[in-house]
Amino acid sequence: MQTDIAWDDLRLVLAIARAETLAGAARTLGLHHATVYRRLIACERALGTALFERDRGRHVPTAAGAEWVAVADDMDGAVIDAARRIAGRDVTPAGTVRLTTTDTLLHGLVSPVLGAFRQRFPAIRLDVRLSNAPLDLARRDADLAIRAADAPPDPLIAQRLGDIAMARYRCAQHAPPPNAWVGLSEAVPFAALHRWMAAYVDQDDIALQVDSMLAMQRAVADGVGEALLPCYLADDDPALVRVTEPIPPLSTPIWLLVHPDMRRTARVRVLRQALIDAFEPPDLRARLSGA
Repeated sequence: MQTDIAWDDLRLVLAIARAETLAGAARTLGLHHATVYRRLIACERALGTALFERDRGRHVPTAAGAEWVAVADDMDGAVIDAARRIAGRDVTPAGTVRLTTTDTLLHGLVSPVLGAFRQRFPAIRLDVRLSNAPLDLARRDADLAIRAADAPPDPLIAQRLGDIAMARYRCAQHAPPPNAWVGLSEAVPFAALHRWMAAYVDQDDIALQVDSMLAMQRAVADGVGEALLPCYLADDDPALVRVTEPIPPLSTPIWLLVHPDMRRTARVRVLRQALIDAFEPPDLRARLSGA
C-alpha cells in the first residue's frame, strides 16, 4: 500500500475538515466541487482508508482522517510561520500591503491618508479589504488592521490611534417619524452600541436595521429614523443634525494592529507609521471626540 501523501493532498484534507463540506472546501481552494470529490477519492484509495464519513450533510473525519488533519494543520502552521518570517526580512518599501478596516473608517478617516501615502511610496501597492469581521493577521489574511474595539486581541502589537465618540443624529431637512430608529445589525460586533440600543430603544421602534454604518448614515439622511453614529462621520454631513452630545458609554478606542513578525517589514512599517502620524493632529482628535 502506498502511504506517502503530497502537500496538495494534505491541503485538500485540511480544507474539507475546516469547511465540513466538499463545496466549502472547493471554494477555499478555488477548485470545482467535482475536482475536490475526485481528489478525495484518489487520496483515500492511495492511503487505503476512508478519511471522512457523512453525518447529516457534513464531512466528519474518521479516526484515520483526524490524524491526517492534525498533520496537515501542523504543516499549514509551519508554512504560515515561515512565510511570515521571510516576509519580515524585507528591507525595501515596495510590494503589496494588505490593510483591513471597516467601510466607515475608510470613508471618514483612512482614505485621505492612503492617497497621500501612495504619492510618497509609489512602489507600494495597497490592498484594502473592507469588513466588519476581524481578519486573522496571524494567518496573513492581512498585514495591518484598523479596528474599533474595547481591547486589542493578543498576540498582535496594538497602537491606540484615538477614541471614537458617538451621538444621536436625525435628518436635517425634516423630522423622522416619532420614535423611529435605524439600528445596526447584531452581526456587526459593536457591543457598546448594542447594549445601549437594548437599554433605551424598544425593539418595535427600529424601523430599519442594516449591517453598515454608512448605510445607517444614508438612512438617517433620508428621514427613516434617528441613529447612533460616529461623530467624525456624521458631523461633516450637512444632511444630518446632532440631537445629543457624545454619549460616553459609546466611546470606543481605535486600534492599529500588526503581527509582531511583520512590524519591521519595510512596506508595512512605513504604512503603519503614516497611519499613526495621520491620527496625531489636534483637529483630527477633535473630530473623533465630537468636540
